[in-house]
Amino acid sequence: MKRSVNPYFLFFSFLYLVGFCFFYYKYVPLIKSFQAVLIPILFILFALTSINIKWGILFFVFSFPLINNLPYFFGIHGHIPHAPTALILFLAFFLGWLSNNTISHFKYRFNFSIFRPLFLFSLIILLSGIITFLRYANFFPFVSSNILELIVNVNEVRAGGALMSDVFNFMSYVTGFCLFFILINRIETREFIRKILVVLSISTFLSLLFSLLQKYHSTDLGNMPFWVSLDRINATFKDPNSFGIYISAFFPVLLGMTISFRKYGKILFLFLIIFALFIFPSSGSRSGFLGLAVSFFVFFLLFLIKYKTSTKKKFIFVISFFLVVVIFLLSFFFFSRQTNLFDRLDRSLSILGNKDSVETIFVGKLNLWTAAYHMIKDYPLSGVGLGAYIVELPNYSNLLGFPVKHTDSAENYFFQVGSELGLIGIFLVFWLFFEIIRHLRSSWKSILNGDRNTFILIGIIAGIVSIFVNFFFHSYIGSFEIKYFFWLLIALAFAYPQALKKSEHSIGFGSKFIVAAIIFMVVYGAVHLWNSTHSLSINSETKTYGWTQNYGLYGVEEDNRGFLFQWAKKSAGITVENLGPILVIPMVASHPDIEEYPVKVKVFSANKYFRKKKLIKEIVLKKREWLDTEFSGPYLSEKKMYLVFETDRTWQPLKYLGAPDPRALAVGLGEEWFRYPEVLSEHVMKSVQKISSEKWEGDLKNNLLTGAVSYMKFNAKEENFAIRLWVRGEKAFGIGPYIIIKSDNHIIGKTQLTTENWASLVFTPEIGIGQHILSVEFINDFYNPELGQDRNVFLGDIDIIYLQ
Repeated sequence: MKRSVNPYFLFFSFLYLVGFCFFYYKYVPLIKSFQAVLIPILFILFALTSINIKWGILFFVFSFPLINNLPYFFGIHGHIPHAPTALILFLAFFLGWLSNNTISHFKYRFNFSIFRPLFLFSLIILLSGIITFLRYANFFPFVSSNILELIVNVNEVRAGGALMSDVFNFMSYVTGFCLFFILINRIETREFIRKILVVLSISTFLSLLFSLLQKYHSTDLGNMPFWVSLDRINATFKDPNSFGIYISAFFPVLLGMTISFRKYGKILFLFLIIFALFIFPSSGSRSGFLGLAVSFFVFFLLFLIKYKTSTKKKFIFVISFFLVVVIFLLSFFFFSRQTNLFDRLDRSLSILGNKDSVETIFVGKLNLWTAAYHMIKDYPLSGVGLGAYIVELPNYSNLLGFPVKHTDSAENYFFQVGSELGLIGIFLVFWLFFEIIRHLRSSWKSILNGDRNTFILIGIIAGIVSIFVNFFFHSYIGSFEIKYFFWLLIALAFAYPQALKKSEHSIGFGSKFIVAAIIFMVVYGAVHLWNSTHSLSINSETKTYGWTQNYGLYGVEEDNRGFLFQWAKKSAGITVENLGPILVIPMVASHPDIEEYPVKVKVFSANKYFRKKKLIKEIVLKKREWLDTEFSGPYLSEKKMYLVFETDRTWQPLKYLGAPDPRALAVGLGEEWFRYPEVLSEHVMKSVQKISSEKWEGDLKNNLLTGAVSYMKFNAKEENFAIRLWVRGEKAFGIGPYIIIKSDNHIIGKTQLTTENWASLVFTPEIGIGQHILSVEFINDFYNPELGQDRNVFLGDIDIIYLQ
């Protein structure tokens, strides 16, 4: 029979392929050795799924537990932001699914009530993701001229990291939902369920084999340095916590398979259970240990309920169960004393009853939960936005006054959802979980008495309960392998009664539901958009926390003259506090061919979104020497100036010199300073109050022979006055001292002393009558007697000039 092409799937396949290629280029490290291993796996998965979706499912199930630590073998750790490998695996699987559907005409079922909350949850995730993305993109293209790397929290994390968090969190939710949808429509027989579980068991066995290498050969093999330092192994998973929850949830499934399968199957699965329990303590996962205990108890309870036999045999089974528990605890005590898990449990038990026992046991989780609570409290309907918890956490920690050593998820799935998606998100999650539990109950009731497959379903249910328990102590928002495993178990549990008889009943999405969903989305979107354009916006938080925004700059460096500067990329922007009539920005270019091909720089004035307004200067750099570039004009009348620098070309030290520096360097920008008037017109001066240089206080008083701060107290008798500071500097390498002048700890001047003679600087601070403190900080000290270079500052009198 000739198959026709489905034009809709063909169109979506093309769009998806374009998006997948862009995502791959953006977020997957293009390291050749890494790509040489990853690409063949992705291609095999895509090809198998395109030919036969069930083949693709089996290969995906085999691969996703094994591929998560692949980047670590190529030095790709947390310091290199990258897409989790399990996510890339699913994206290739989904591309194969779309490709398969372009020529197949499979009818998909929506005959489960779970699809309603799943649909609404997907909508708010999409809407929140889009609005949050726009917020961290500073509402490009509507307001900002480009997506800029602006500061988004007090740790000076940039917008690129926030956007990455938004995208990956969106993927974490939606790809899990998509996997469930594909599986629930393709798992049609008990035989296929058993195939899936056998394939997963083989994959788990290989993962456990690798964990033996980590345990007895090298802990840092395929592991992150952080976990190596804690002596915790991750097997082939993203981290030890993910490994721990996977074992705790798959353990009851293996129990069910051991009872369900016959002959050699029992022996093989029993061996796998013992193997998993032997390795498990080395993961060091306390929540995984709790999940393991809960799953064991749930399996035992459900088994006891469903197992139809005499009371005597049930009593014997109960006794056997407790004997197994005792044997396990004794073996754990004797054989696992040297493991990280044993030490962590021992410490937790030893501090119970202490005053700070709760805080100690939960290792900072209470702070994370407290921050999440306040996010929900501040934004109850919408939350702070998809993927924004980890971004806003340092800001809330700053406001709440508790330390956070490193940013993390909320370490609780429900707090994670609530903080990012608000109470609406929590409601939908509980609705979703209610539908899951309701259907698990339905699946349980549909199993016929005497059916040996009952024990596999019991194991699946116990595994799902184990993950539920772990959700209270970890969000696993970034552990895609756990999300996929969770939805795989859900799909298997849902498919169990359908594997016997397909239900033709369809719940569907009626007109009332569609109308309610539209109203729901409009209200949610309006609230979240309002918050994102007001208190959560970059501009609002910049004012709240006092950030000085910039973009396109590398880190601060110091040259051999003690001069602080930053290399700029081809396009860069800075915010300058207006502290004087003439702004000076030192600039330099280091291109090897600069004498033959001068470097051209255009400087634009911009608004607070760094959208260019006017070209104010063009500079041509012909030598690799610092050039003091002056700016003056009407744009200096504002309190804050936003300047954009665009350079015609960059160069890479790695490419041209072979130096280990892959940066693309445009120009170097030194610390800005200002030129100040030396005198005031006599007709504006009313009287002068002189204060002697002997009044300077501080360790070095009026002779700043090293980097230090000196200050002087003065009393302003009238409202309208200016301050004249007499100062002298000594240069080093032709560069004069750089000083910062403050009044009552507020900066009123930044300047560089360009002469070695005594000079006066006049400032007009906006301060009132009363006692004040004037301070001078010398920040670019340099002393090298062998080179005859010594940069110093000498402070003279100050004059308080009262104005007409």
